[in-house]
Amino acid sequence: MMIPAPVEIRRVGTRALRVRWDDGHESDYSNRYLRDHCPCAACHERSRSLPIVGASARDIYPAQIGVVGRYAVGIGWSDGHDSGIYSYKTLRELCPCGHCTAPTARNTQVT
Repeated sequence: MMIPAPVEIRRVGTRALRVRWDDGHESDYSNRYLRDHCPCAACHERSRSLPIVGASARDIYPAQIGVVGRYAVGIGWSDGHDSGIYSYKTLRELCPCGHCTAPTARNTQVT
């Protein structure tokens, strides 16, 4: 099965990011949710219970968003963290909408 790719990535106000996928699905991610789910090695090594230093939850936003090849999105965060590369597969699996988080949807995620 082919992994969906973003056709549009944009900020939604100051608190969220919206991705429109080539299969018609739309994903809205709060800034904090995406930052907390950063896939980089440094974030995976630290405890999720540790706060992000120097920024409150509402202050974190994507300062830069860029496409990485044909497979990922790189996000530079306002707290200075910029090593997270979200593959399209990971980004889609992180979709917090009700359709994607339903038990049947999790069993049929793109692999």
